[in-house]
Amino acid sequence: MSEAAMTVQGRLLRPSETGVRDPETGVTTWPDPPLIYEGRARIRANSGSQQVQAERIVAVGGYLLILPADSPVPHVRDVWLVDECDGDPSLLGARLRVVDVPRSGLSWQRNVGCDIEEPINRRG
Repeated sequence: MSEAAMTVQGRLLRPSETGVRDPETGVTTWPDPPLIYEGRARIRANSGSQQVQAERIVAVGGYLLILPADSPVPHVRDVWLVDECDGDPSLLGARLRVVDVPRSGLSWQRNVGCDIEEPINRRG
């Protein structure tokens, strides 16, 4: 897959798994997630069903995020923020949560399984 076909611009963030709880107010604050990668990508809809990859069952998510091969390796729970999307304007502003990072033999791209991030109470 050539990078010319990557019609999505976005940012990959790594949210903290630990917040700081204020014992007086009971409110937990979370640090701003660091930027892991910013640049072009491609997103395509997936079946969201489980598949067998490398002799293990994985849930690849509802979307396949395709990053350049030289981008940093995403971690499960990272978040891809869609800043621009030529192919599907309805994805503009979407937050995709990484659910699977299969090892791939493709040297020109990095495939990442994602789902639309559901809002959770603790982070707003």
